[in-house]
Amino acid sequence: MQTVTIGTMTLGTGLPKIGVTLTGSTRAVLLGQAAQVLTSAAQIVEWRLDQYTELDNRAELINTAAQLRQVLGTIPVIAKLTATAVADADTYYQLYQTLVNNRAVDAVDIDLSMVNATAFMPLTKQMRATQIRLILSQTTSATTPVLTDLVAAYQAMAAAGADMARITINAKTALEVLTLMTATAQAQTKVALPLIATANGAWGRYSSVSGQLIGSALTFGQVGHGDGHGQLPVSQLKQTLETLSSAGRG
Repeated sequence: MQTVTIGTMTLGTGLPKIGVTLTGSTRAVLLGQAAQVLTSAAQIVEWRLDQYTELDNRAELINTAAQLRQVLGTIPVIAKLTATAVADADTYYQLYQTLVNNRAVDAVDIDLSMVNATAFMPLTKQMRATQIRLILSQTTSATTPVLTDLVAAYQAMAAAGADMARITINAKTALEVLTLMTATAQAQTKVALPLIATANGAWGRYSSVSGQLIGSALTFGQVGHGDGHGQLPVSQLKQTLETLSSAGRG
């Protein structure tokens, strides 16, 4: 597997890195969440822009991003905006372009469904020139994810030029999580870039601690009250990853 460096953090080697998601709707809430990260074992932050209420105010967006960096220090920041959270592709890419122009984040997560938009290639070309990493992602809402479809999605993201490929499912059953885990393990043998498997819901805790087994380079936990996705507290996640790693060497 290739490695990818996002900010100061190299993914794709050693234990899966531990991320947390920040979902603050205002700058004050967001910075408060970030302050909690500093006292945790989290290694990387995902900034979910969906719930941020000042997306239309580009100056405020940049100011918030700058202050977020000040609080987090060397902890890398991934910006993620769900495609359905904005009106159209132009708005979607304009928001990302604002962050990239100002080098306000270390990586950008773009939905696989948006790669055919005309703004995709110019943005990603600029990102490569400034060492801002590209994560392509797909969130599946299928009641029962199909194994071959998930593997094919990973391959499509690799073919589109991703530095990392991510699949997220909203898991309601153990079988759904096992399908995601199997697909990720299979895709690891077919593509060279680091993969990220994310399963929301209580069942997702099983995949979050199994990254080393299935080849998921980044896993997510929660700090404080978390984001409601049923994730393990970061401290427990770290301990479990280390315990399983030791068992694997035994």
